[in-house]
Amino acid sequence: MIRWIYLGIIRDKTRSLFPFLVVSAGVSLMIFFLGFMDGIFAGMVDITANLDTGHVRFVNRPFYEEEYLNPMDRALAGQKETGQWLKENADRRVSWSPRIRWGAIMDVPDPQGETLHQTPVVGMAMDLLSADSPELARLKLADSLLAGRLPEASHELLVGYQLAQTLELELGRPVTLLGQSFDGGLAADNYTVVGFVKFGVSAMDKKMALIDLADAQETFYMEDMVTDWLGYLPAEVGYMDYPEIQSRLQERLAGLLARPPAEWAADDEPMVLSILDQRNFSSLVRTFEAVKKIVIGIFLFLMTLVLWNAGLLNGIHRYGEMGLRLAMGETHRALVFRLGLEAFLIGVLGSLAGCLIGGAIVYYLQEVGINMGDAFAKTGLMLSDVTRGRLSLEGFVMGIVPGMTASVLGNLIASLAIFKRSEANLFRELEAG
Repeated sequence: MIRWIYLGIIRDKTRSLFPFLVVSAGVSLMIFFLGFMDGIFAGMVDITANLDTGHVRFVNRPFYEEEYLNPMDRALAGQKETGQWLKENADRRVSWSPRIRWGAIMDVPDPQGETLHQTPVVGMAMDLLSADSPELARLKLADSLLAGRLPEASHELLVGYQLAQTLELELGRPVTLLGQSFDGGLAADNYTVVGFVKFGVSAMDKKMALIDLADAQETFYMEDMVTDWLGYLPAEVGYMDYPEIQSRLQERLAGLLARPPAEWAADDEPMVLSILDQRNFSSLVRTFEAVKKIVIGIFLFLMTLVLWNAGLLNGIHRYGEMGLRLAMGETHRALVFRLGLEAFLIGVLGSLAGCLIGGAIVYYLQEVGINMGDAFAKTGLMLSDVTRGRLSLEGFVMGIVPGMTASVLGNLIASLAIFKRSEANLFRELEAG
């Protein structure tokens, strides 16, 4: 029976071509929009995680509650012991990186050593000098350099290109950082500017500076201390899995708090956060999921409406065929069932074609991307200038299911008209045709 229906679909283009094209177009558009939306959101998650929050974050609660002040005295000591505990107890897919968030006054001297420019800056210290450091690739610093080079020696500094323009910085020029040390005193140290970086986020390009982790520990008197441990997960782990990974590590933290490292202060209280707990990301996720459901609902409704009308037109032209089949003894229910099966096969073929077309477009966006830096420049969101799509199994499923559902549903709604017409009228229309 299926073979007979399939041959009928292939040989009679008048009853299959238009529904096939509608399903193909609908599924390809659905996959494209979902892949594009997923790509934008995943890009926002990744750039925020890489530059700021990590996918999972291990931080001292007193520091986190006042992090806008960069309270160095609330940093977490015992870097080596803490790092070892995280590697042993966290999800094996998490890659941990220690960092120090710092704030300071950047003083730019003139040739006589007098202050020429001065401005507050925010900074991040990470492992920039180790040959096997994942931070360089994670932040894509080599690709982000607009001028100069990456740090190769101690006390070398990278700054955002807009900050460099504001301070009229030159490569190789010394600057002085004036900040607060771990013990509350004044910390002052000289650095050499070796590169200008475009982070792709306006606020960071105007105020951000990067230094090596060991240099920050020396400058701010923070030996074996960090303010943050940022954990990174591979791309195949979706953001909906982050809370579970966070909660499992939080449960194991009770054992560490019972026997904390000797270097920790008595009131240290580390906690585990996911990116969804920070920077208002949870509300963004809810909004994103709601938009996805609305998009799917709209496409399902429109495709069902179009295919319903197509089924009605198709049914009108096939009333004679219906009358003949009923006259030969086929029941109304069996006829509607076979029409539904025909629509299902058309939905399968159309969905396959839509997957190929939509998947190819999303794959191109994923690998090549499109530059939308001008469109996102004033949004204030952490978005990369190059927008990429994201090819995922979920996107194909969410494209195929509405496509096939709409095809069958539209055909079944149109087929209900058969129950309202007698075999005699349907057969008479065959004779008239």
